[in-house]
Amino acid sequence: MERCAAVLGTGRLGSAMARRLASAGFNVVLWNRTRSRAEQLAEEIGARLAASPREAAEACPGSVHLVVSDDHASGSVLSGARGVYEAGARVTVYNHSTVTVEHSLSMLAEAEARGHVYVEAPVAGGPRQALEGRLLVLCSAHGGCPASPSLEALGEVVDMGPPPRAVAAKLAFNISFLGVVASLGEAFAVAEAYGVDSRELIEKVLSKTWIRVILERYGERLWPRGVASFEARWAGKDARYAAEALQRMGLPGFLASSVAAYYALMTGEGLGGEDYPAIAGFLARYAAGRRSGGSS
Repeated sequence: MERCAAVLGTGRLGSAMARRLASAGFNVVLWNRTRSRAEQLAEEIGARLAASPREAAEACPGSVHLVVSDDHASGSVLSGARGVYEAGARVTVYNHSTVTVEHSLSMLAEAEARGHVYVEAPVAGGPRQALEGRLLVLCSAHGGCPASPSLEALGEVVDMGPPPRAVAAKLAFNISFLGVVASLGEAFAVAEAYGVDSRELIEKVLSKTWIRVILERYGERLWPRGVASFEARWAGKDARYAAEALQRMGLPGFLASSVAAYYALMTGEGLGGEDYPAIAGFLARYAAGRRSGGSS
């Protein structure tokens, strides 16, 4: 199929990518573990639904885009029963998922052993950037990042060299901004623990320093409000993956581990579906609740 692209995983980011590819003139084939979640999207963009990852890959072997949550989901879709790697044709898969270094290298080795092409292609940016074709696509593959009209339709493609450099760069990028909002949350918690309201801290102190740039960047997203572009539970997973990548190289990963622990606490309190910057407001409220003797 000419200018065909398969998108496996129709969560927020995967759906936005599918919409972008359809608007760029690609014939899109969709697969999602829960079929009903992909049906409306398929109808809206004129896409075809596949019954399995293998079927989707065989429909568009040169352009398979994987957008799932973690190592387990990625492995299941690629090498599980009726997975991408069972396709009869030679498949080129672009894994946009944030995964561990170990997982990516394992999927790369299996792909090559079975005659397929595996490309690390994690992205910087969210659903809005995907819809507008403004993602930053970090690309690593043996022999260099392949020329790909579907990747280029999603945004700027940056060749990071051989694997696992793209995965490492994505984990580095994620822990940079996750660490910023978590550290701001800890600052709020210190203030709240000693009777200084976090919004008062913002108004009287932080907004009068360079930190105001961060506050302006996130605004009300720093507080739980039931709207998410990137959920806290997945932010915690990414922080944990970054910690594991550091530890794999003999580095302690203290910050990444702490960030992961804070997001685990937030998720354990029933707020794993909140937007990731809301870790700041969550920690403020958690500290205030502890100080007052109530619950968070």
